[in-house]
Amino acid sequence: MKATYEVDMLTGVRPTGNLHLGNYVGAIKPFIELQKTGVRSFVFVADLHALTDHEPKEIREFTREVVADYLALGLDPEKNIIYTQSSIGYETTFLMALLARETTVAELLRVPTIKDKLRRGARPETANALLLLYPVMMAADILLHRARRVPVGDDQVAHLEVMRRLARDFNEKYGEVFPIPEPEKLRSLRILSLKGAGKMSKSVPEGSIFLSDDPKKIEKKIKTAETATEGKMTPSLESHMILAKELAQNKNTLIEIDELINAHLAGKQVMGDFKKLLADLISDFLIRFQERRATVIKEPGYIEDILRSGATVARESAEKTLALVRRATSF
Repeated sequence: MKATYEVDMLTGVRPTGNLHLGNYVGAIKPFIELQKTGVRSFVFVADLHALTDHEPKEIREFTREVVADYLALGLDPEKNIIYTQSSIGYETTFLMALLARETTVAELLRVPTIKDKLRRGARPETANALLLLYPVMMAADILLHRARRVPVGDDQVAHLEVMRRLARDFNEKYGEVFPIPEPEKLRSLRILSLKGAGKMSKSVPEGSIFLSDDPKKIEKKIKTAETATEGKMTPSLESHMILAKELAQNKNTLIEIDELINAHLAGKQVMGDFKKLLADLISDFLIRFQERRATVIKEPGYIEDILRSGATVARESAEKTLALVRRATSF
């Protein structure tokens, strides 16, 4: 029996807390903009993936928080199926076990993101085994719903290729069970730390603007942000300029940003004015976001109802796929 497509697009969100503006501009905003095109997406909270480096109690607390964040940022539960990965945990891990047979430990150790994580402290002899299986579980997440497209950033391309290879190998052995999803390259913007060293990250809080920051904290961080001397453009200043434009609400603000940057490049001392504008844009955006989030959080049962409804749809989709898998494998 040939499988049919069920989902236009699928993406996962790790519930690790402390979202910042780099997360929003670089990954969340481009995905949310897809809603305008009529794309039907499955969006899951990757709580099983988060077990790689977080305790179950933390993950449970972060799950509700990250759903609230995404809803307040514009994710529409009427246009997307939102659920937790663990709500279809049996289906996910069952398929992961079958897919894991199609690869080897040596092949997984060659995945660039796994190699990078091992270089940063862990060794193959002592690393959490779930880390090694991360690409296989990601393949199960996607293939379980026969998604057509998967939005990926540069750091996830290697994982997607593992998934595509696993699907092809499975199909060659058991027949055409899985479609081969295509990567959906979203407009990806890399927002640097305000301190100029690497991208904005929760591991360097003084260089990040978190979605929970208040105007006073924002002003303090922007005042000490690294920019550039008059007449020069640096990666830090370019990143700040991108952030300002992404948060601008109208054409006049975009013109003001360009005028300040042009004046700076002409040698004028305008970085104080630019930083004030940037701080104001960030504060305005976060005040609106925090007001929407407060409304989401205080509505009794709202998030739980969304996740419960999403889990029902996700389970139906997963069970249909597993029926095909069992038939193909005679398991």
